[in-house]
Amino acid sequence: MFLTDAHRKQIGAWLAGLSERVEWLQRLSQRSDPWEEDLTWRLAAERALHTSVEYVTDVSSLIIDALVMRDPGGYADIVKVLVEEQVLDAQWFESFAGIFDLRTKLLRDHAQVAANEVRQAVERYANQFSPFINTIQAYIK
Repeated sequence: MFLTDAHRKQIGAWLAGLSERVEWLQRLSQRSDPWEEDLTWRLAAERALHTSVEYVTDVSSLIIDALVMRDPGGYADIVKVLVEEQVLDAQWFESFAGIFDLRTKLLRDHAQVAANEVRQAVERYANQFSPFINTIQAYIK
């Protein structure tokens, strides 16, 4: 199979949505005030992180399905398939993979997510999405 124009259009739309969130997360990661102590900011950061991960996995899944790559076994494995197929860099994946544990915690154990944990995740992952975006944009061209 192959990537159609419809696939490319969908991926482009998802990457645009991801880019918006990434820009917001990057600005937030530069703030020195205790924004994470404000419930509204913390919830917004949690949602931005969660939806950013969803964009990454949605884009990856679409590419996997379109190019008939192996079936992944879970969220991290969805992205790992693209590493195995040499679409994404293995070192990038190693530094990014921890976000999948955070995603699970945000969805299944959200009452246990501490404010400082959200801040640390924003600071750690805000800049980790851009290499994904750039690599996928180059790949689909």
